[in-house]
Amino acid sequence: MSPRHLALQQAGAIVTIHDPQAVATAMIRNPELDYTDDLLASLDGADAVVLTTEWPEYQQADPQALVEQPANPLLVDRRTPLTPESWRDAGWSRHQLGRPGK
Repeated sequence: MSPRHLALQQAGAIVTIHDPQAVATAMIRNPELDYTDDLLASLDGADAVVLTTEWPEYQQADPQALVEQPANPLLVDRRTPLTPESWRDAGWSRHQLGRPGK
């Protein structure tokens, strides 16, 4: 996990990490953060969702099925593997680095 996760947590944010490949290692390196192996649980009540990996689990996720989980369906896609239109059409406010936001 990046220093940004820690900075957010130190600023008072509740940071919940979901990563199907790296949670075990991340828990050792940054035990002060919250972790879950359940994608839906990681979104529950979130004010923002930040995608920082390109795992197939995220690329294949159904944005319509997930839109009700966060308090605010705001997606910041730092890796741009997602199809912007499908997320926007499902009701997400999405921002993708390297692509114009709409």
